[in-house]
Amino acid sequence: MRLKEIRKSKNISQEQAANALGISVRAYQNYEYEQREPNIEMINKLADYYGVTTDYLLGREPLPNPLAGCEKDEITVIEKFLSLPSEVRKCALDVLRRLGETVQTLSQDNKK
Repeated sequence: MRLKEIRKSKNISQEQAANALGISVRAYQNYEYEQREPNIEMINKLADYYGVTTDYLLGREPLPNPLAGCEKDEITVIEKFLSLPSEVRKCALDVLRRLGETVQTLSQDNKK
């Protein structure tokens, strides 16, 4: 499985992934280090979380073009983002991550 590769490419910690998936860090590590195999439900959750197909996650197909299906404006924003110095990109990603976490927390609170 390509868990470690995907997680690192998205700059996500094992703890962040485990929390988002509702499992323990140790359970996530067991999947990533291939000490245990996730069931079908967890494979689907992992694929959804990382935004890839289950076939890609399982090593059965290459990663599709990540910009396929993007609007022209979105591609322009991505290209401009990638042209920024790495420290600026890290700051921007941190802001976006925190925004995403806040939205997720608010969404969970609204479901209660």
